[in-house]
Amino acid sequence: MKRNFISKLIVFAFAFVLALAAAADTRAAATIVIQNNDSANAGFNDPTPAAPVGGNTGTTVGEQRLNAFQFAANVWGATIKSDTTITISASWSSSMPCTATTATLGSAGAVGIFRDFPGAPVAGTWYSAALANALRGADLNPNQPEISAQFNSNLGNTGCLDGTHFYLGLDNKHGADVDLVSVLIHEFAHGLGFQTFTNSGTGAQASGQSGGAFPSIYDRFLFDNTTGKNWTQMSNTERQASTINTGNLVWTGTQTAADLRGVLGTPRARVNAPSTIAGSYAVGTAEFGPAVSPGGTTANVAQAAPADGCSALTNTSAMSGRVALIDRGGCTFVVKVKNAQNAGAVGVVIANNVTPGVIQMGGGDSTINIPSLMVSLTDGSTLKSQLTAGENATLLLDNSALAGVDTQGRALMYSPNPVSSGSSVSHWDTSLYANQLMEPNISGDLIHSVAVPADLTGSQLHDVGWAFNPVGDVNFFVRQHYLDFLNREPDTNGLAFWRDNVFGCGTDKACVEAKRINVSAAFFLSIEFQQTGNLVYKMHKAGFGNLAGKPVAVRRADFIADTRTIGSTPAQVIVGQTNWDSQLETNKQAFALAFVQRVAFQSAHSGQAAGAYVDSLFTNAGATPTGAERQAAINAFGAGGTSGQAAALRSVAESSSVSSKTFNEAFVLMQYFGYLQRDPDAAPDADFVGYNFWLGKLNQFNGNYITAEMVKAFITSTEYMDRFGSRL
Repeated sequence: MKRNFISKLIVFAFAFVLALAAAADTRAAATIVIQNNDSANAGFNDPTPAAPVGGNTGTTVGEQRLNAFQFAANVWGATIKSDTTITISASWSSSMPCTATTATLGSAGAVGIFRDFPGAPVAGTWYSAALANALRGADLNPNQPEISAQFNSNLGNTGCLDGTHFYLGLDNKHGADVDLVSVLIHEFAHGLGFQTFTNSGTGAQASGQSGGAFPSIYDRFLFDNTTGKNWTQMSNTERQASTINTGNLVWTGTQTAADLRGVLGTPRARVNAPSTIAGSYAVGTAEFGPAVSPGGTTANVAQAAPADGCSALTNTSAMSGRVALIDRGGCTFVVKVKNAQNAGAVGVVIANNVTPGVIQMGGGDSTINIPSLMVSLTDGSTLKSQLTAGENATLLLDNSALAGVDTQGRALMYSPNPVSSGSSVSHWDTSLYANQLMEPNISGDLIHSVAVPADLTGSQLHDVGWAFNPVGDVNFFVRQHYLDFLNREPDTNGLAFWRDNVFGCGTDKACVEAKRINVSAAFFLSIEFQQTGNLVYKMHKAGFGNLAGKPVAVRRADFIADTRTIGSTPAQVIVGQTNWDSQLETNKQAFALAFVQRVAFQSAHSGQAAGAYVDSLFTNAGATPTGAERQAAINAFGAGGTSGQAAALRSVAESSSVSSKTFNEAFVLMQYFGYLQRDPDAAPDADFVGYNFWLGKLNQFNGNYITAEMVKAFITSTEYMDRFGSRL
């Protein structure tokens, strides 16, 4: 459910005052500083004591506010490129519009606009000050801020959204309060260019001191489906009409069009088994907890006891690792989901037994970290009828059913009738789902991300001219590791865990850098990769030794194909979900049996007796086994045949001697396979000089990837960055 908290945008200048910010970070794509415009004892200077909260280490209200501002600025600074510092002139006000039930949270926008400057991509077009400076490569208005921002210091007081305050933590665990960081990221985006400078009430384009009206770069991507015209082709009267043409004003930017199919969708509960009820079910979503993702949360379904989930669940063994099915009624949705989470459930489906359809579930609890959806009365009965038949379901965002787009798949813009001053046109329409940062109403499920697959704001800014690279976005960065190393979309809980691990650094950029390195390395070191991808490498190594004339055992194409197979056949393995360990064992057995039946493998090992076969595998791997390891492999060989070969191969590949011997070489090789998506001797390289260099470094530091600076070198390399967008 979307909160009725409206943000406004503004275009005006504030006086220049003392800037408060950290020194420029040479690693950042852009340096964004916060300029404190508040008077003594107010706003950022409020001396009221405050306990640190959610990664915000400030000890006063003012300090915590400033930390939140800098954190939000850093989110943008990590993704956009500007060689000139971006200054945000900021203050807090106690006089912004409020009622007991609604409030203007804040307002922000570009301080100045520029056209026809050297380097301007489009002539006769207004650009926001920050974007104009970035495109020009110099400050077009020195000693003046680029963005102005003002926020409501009265929030939560009597008469101003009574009892609902700004949450000043940086971890997004805002509960029923308003997440300040999300609002700040939203408002700063207006100042960066998510904003028209055309008057929404009259349709008149902005004019400068030299006269003449001109469109903004933003206007060049606004298209009206009714008239079939772009905003630059319209008269003032036509633009005025287009502003209130609800459902027909769309965005035509190519980057947004390319990205939205991986961002927008419809939440579903997809039943995978049994086949008699398999399919996708319509759902209502929750205001609390994580939103469902394209990868989703998959597990077997179990009925909660008690069925309404209003007290501590008594069947915790049945709940662990499962999706809990709970009846509506008797207590709040938050209580039900929290009780299921406490019992070990990985997700919740609420069966509506009150009304026929589904509703959005309200509430707030920052400690809930599992997704929850509601199904209808009829669908709930269907699910209940098959609980004993091995029922399995996925709670997910279905990207095949886009929400908030026109018939041509273009994102809808906010164009209500009548005009909403300060909001119309300069926001996405509220029909987009998943909820987007740049909708006019701030939603409680935003995750401090500005890039795909969570959000389209970075895509829109790229359309208007920003050099934007999503790899700086923490959510994008973590998700990409699932794709590059685990060959799957992230599960909801796993993605949140690693994302929060980085966000836990707050505004400490050195900490953020260290966390990104450690999170990155964690995917190679994870149980899931070690038991899938790394096992594949060791089996190639033991089965065949190194490739002819090369220091590695497998080419990337073969490795990727095999890793995908072992991780998904006969069942997709997601560590921590359902009976993943038994599924993994089944997959490994199936893969090993198929592996030894390959023609090349039989050509190398057919007819070998147990001892000779095992010795050849250890020799290929370059490892000297212990007596116990050799005997265990011989025992696994048993009576021989392909079953014996497969069992012995696994015994050798999984032995400590082989794992230790191949660990560093596999670690380095995966830097190329995962980060750079190529073989070590593929272009731009022509040989294994780079691979051998990093293997030498890792060996020199006994596998310590931090001291060797190996992971850091790959994730900050130009080649890696260029995979995802404009070079930073």
